[in-house]
Amino acid sequence: MRSAFRRTWRRAVQTYQLACARDDAAKRKITIPSGVWVCDHCAEALLELNALREHIRTQHAYI
Repeated sequence: MRSAFRRTWRRAVQTYQLACARDDAAKRKITIPSGVWVCDHCAEALLELNALREHIRTQHAYI
């Protein structure tokens, strides 16, 4: 039962993050394909959210 709850929670969080990313892109008047994350600092495109977090942690830690 716990694993089903975790899986549902993870999907809800991912859906929310994707919706936030799309809203942010719409405010900036840019079109980003579904499933692509873009760094705000250097505009590098990444295919996974974890890769984006790692990129920000390693490349932009001073900001």
